[in-house]
Amino acid sequence: MKLAVISDIHSNLEAFTAVLEDIDKAAGVDDIFSLGDNIGYGADPEKVINLLENRKIISVLGNHELALLDKNYLRAFNANAKKALIQNSRMISEKSINIIKSFNLYCVRYGCRFVHGLPPDSATKYITLTPFGILKTIMEKLSQRICFVGHTHFLEITQLKKGVITRDKITKKTISLDKESRYIINAGSVGQPRDKDSRAKYLIWDSVSRKIEPRHVPYNNRLAAAKIMKAGIPEMYAMKLL
Repeated sequence: MKLAVISDIHSNLEAFTAVLEDIDKAAGVDDIFSLGDNIGYGADPEKVINLLENRKIISVLGNHELALLDKNYLRAFNANAKKALIQNSRMISEKSINIIKSFNLYCVRYGCRFVHGLPPDSATKYITLTPFGILKTIMEKLSQRICFVGHTHFLEITQLKKGVITRDKITKKTISLDKESRYIINAGSVGQPRDKDSRAKYLIWDSVSRKIEPRHVPYNNRLAAAKIMKAGIPEMYAMKLL
């Protein structure tokens, strides 16, 4: 089985559409899963949620969805991120809000765990800020050997092998996973890069070959950036797309 894992679309319709087109062209992808933060930063939250719904893509809650549903989570946002999400909240329908309300904090499917931030079920904690000792305990307790996360916007793989944790950027065309190891795999960001590469990123997981394939998809990032500025969202989020 092949699973496309996407994350952190952040209301970027152009990037999301390009990724879906790439998934449709890829050989044998059976399903798509979103790791949350489908909204925020970008200019098309309503269209992104509608597209998730139309494509029947299951998603977990990201911290931006949590902050949309519960304003208490906005306290952890910086001023620009808060302004962007408030603007997103004005652009989204009650129907889409109800769709977001149906998302869970985590999901287990295909023998893998899916959560936005840090397993087992946090949408707000960062794996990169978690000490290796704590991370080792978390990974050992998980029933699943593979967990997919987002939140940091970086393609990375964390491996626990024989009691030792390592973390590396995903730079190879494919990565083979060891059956005896445990993994937390970051799917990067579809719509709001933090790695100075303007392309949209996602992963394809092949459960038969046990290989991860990172995908880098070009799209009309200039249009997406222009829409952000026109929508009154802080310009910095447009500049990050270019």
